[in-house]
Amino acid sequence: MNTADLIYQESQILPENLRAEVLDFIGYLKTRYAINTEHIDTEKKIAELEAAFAPYRTSFKGFVFNRDEANER
Repeated sequence: MNTADLIYQESQILPENLRAEVLDFIGYLKTRYAINTEHIDTEKKIAELEAAFAPYRTSFKGFVFNRDEANER
């Protein structure tokens, strides 16, 4: 059982007004520690980025960097 489950289980024995206090305290903690409540779906974000950069993909096989040539530009 994880912490969130324990918090839920313990809150069940409290009267409604004390549950509201627990909820207020959670809001205070989120503000106090600047916790970002926005969930970012990592896999979705990665897929979006891969799709955005797909046109720029290229193979660098056989590429040799020449510092002098680059400095001449």
